[in-house]
Amino acid sequence: MKKTFLLISLLCLTLLFPAAAFAQKDTIRLGVPPWPGVTVKTEVATQILEAMGYETQQLEIGPPIIYKGLTTGEIDAYLAAWLPQQTDMFEPLKEKGAIDVININLDDAMTGFAVPTYVWEAGIHSVADLAPNADKFDSTLHTIEVGSGMHTTTEEMVKNDVASLGDWELASSTTPAMLTEVNEKTKSKEWVVFHAWKPHWMTIKIDMKFLEGVPGSEDLISESVVYNVASPDFQERFPQARKFLEKFYVSGDTQSAWIHSFSYEKKDPEDVAREWIANNMETVSQWLDGVETTDGRPAIDAVKNAVK
Repeated sequence: MKKTFLLISLLCLTLLFPAAAFAQKDTIRLGVPPWPGVTVKTEVATQILEAMGYETQQLEIGPPIIYKGLTTGEIDAYLAAWLPQQTDMFEPLKEKGAIDVININLDDAMTGFAVPTYVWEAGIHSVADLAPNADKFDSTLHTIEVGSGMHTTTEEMVKNDVASLGDWELASSTTPAMLTEVNEKTKSKEWVVFHAWKPHWMTIKIDMKFLEGVPGSEDLISESVVYNVASPDFQERFPQARKFLEKFYVSGDTQSAWIHSFSYEKKDPEDVAREWIANNMETVSQWLDGVETTDGRPAIDAVKNAVK
């Protein structure tokens, strides 16, 4: 079954896809922010849903539009409700019953600062350990691009002299450029501290450790959970799909591996998902325990047939 990938703004969502166009009862429309891990995760779920007999449509749009679409009948499901990062969008809708909070699909996500393992082994375990070793780090924090949430919170930490970092510089760049710089420094065993998060391929390619936070670093250094959420009528319209999503959970290591294959090795997400499903049928069987296809057959049998 053919999937549709659309990169659209809120204006396009309103003009190109009015409510009537989204009223296909048998089509599950998934909101997909353009993040590598979510791209592959949604593709994995999509291939399973299609094997179960559902039509699917993937809409590549940002979280604010997705949350709005969940409440207006334009989006059916979203597999990337990150908390606490999206709390301001998530909680009001949850409290009003405007979204169906299905389950947690990832519970070991992290954001913060990291150092190479050889630096960690030398005693740098916390943000509090940075300033006393400023000379070894050239008083520099390597960060992702200006305007990102992580960069903004790091600027606030420096501005507020958290952990005596008030005189440190921010070396800001895109994520690929930052990680290239980190890789170069690790080759010569230089000391470097950098923005890090998981799931991401950096946790596979770089031997690294996350630093513990200090008072004032909470907005940057945090653990996150990710929910599967859906429109309020999802259970009624797609009961077996919801039953699958209730069990759809992946580890941070699994999602990091997906990101590595897609974002680092440049494989197509369809191929990454298909290969992973075929090689991890035991996990897929757990997700589909008791789940049926749209015509009443065991869903796991349909998935096995689809990946042959």
